[in-house]
Amino acid sequence: MRVTRLGACAAIVLTASCSSESVTPESVPALNASAAVEAGPVSYQLARINDSLAALGLNIAVQKAEYILAPTAPVPASGQIVFANDRAKRLTSRWVPGDARRLADGDRITYMNFAPLMAANGAGNAEGAIDASFATWDASKCTTLDIVERAWNGGNPSAILSIAGIPAVSVFSADIVTMGFLPGFIFDAVLGPGASASVLGVTFTFVFLESAGGPESDIDGDGRTDTALKEIWYNNAFDWTLSGLGDDIDVESVALHENGHAFELGHYGKIFGTLGNLRLHVSPRAVMNAAILGTLRSPLGTDNAGFCGNFEDWG
Repeated sequence: MRVTRLGACAAIVLTASCSSESVTPESVPALNASAAVEAGPVSYQLARINDSLAALGLNIAVQKAEYILAPTAPVPASGQIVFANDRAKRLTSRWVPGDARRLADGDRITYMNFAPLMAANGAGNAEGAIDASFATWDASKCTTLDIVERAWNGGNPSAILSIAGIPAVSVFSADIVTMGFLPGFIFDAVLGPGASASVLGVTFTFVFLESAGGPESDIDGDGRTDTALKEIWYNNAFDWTLSGLGDDIDVESVALHENGHAFELGHYGKIFGTLGNLRLHVSPRAVMNAAILGTLRSPLGTDNAGFCGNFEDWG
């Protein structure tokens, strides 16, 4: 039964993919599909998702997809190439404490791991490593934010992979849904050809709208749109490790980064490659660099500053 459901979800994603353009490592805001054709494959796919959500009468939309690159992501062989130089630290959306629209558990932020897809290629069940990454953010001393896990409820909590006829309430199974380790072809279908070979993980940010298909909501007037939910995928085309040792990708390090996006942290630092060098470099080093460069399981200075800026006045 689970296999049938997931197979249908994959088919939906493949049907939505119709672009042959390459993908670039950047955040792309959602657009109406009729206006997104010229904006590249990521914008177009997010717009298709939003059109489907509006047709279902749901007052939510995916605002952006932010993803982390593998250290061996392709580097154009033409001198020093700057892939990102992001200094925002925080995203343009924010959770609203006690928001009844997302069935908020008071001032808590909840997360759920989709149990059927917790097996990481080469590493086995990675749920403990994902939980550990949430616990790291939860341990911050600058805020009273309480991060709480919800047990998987037996359904499909994805707002993207079950978009045909999804019940309105099921997308709010938790504030943050970790869908787990998906096949590489799904990354190619949604993020564009080549994503399966370069993207380790992606976090989709959904925001509330004032009405289905309408403008984004800001009920607390803080100048940032109201986060509705987050959905996180990991790419099972890569080899993963739970130990943090060796050349395989460390689950906890990538999860710490993706969950940073879930707590409204943006990418930080310059990413570059040099001619003849097969690996990416970053400056300065941070959990929220847009590329993973080995094991890093604790937030650094800029990471802590962004997190505290978001949640020190929480509740």
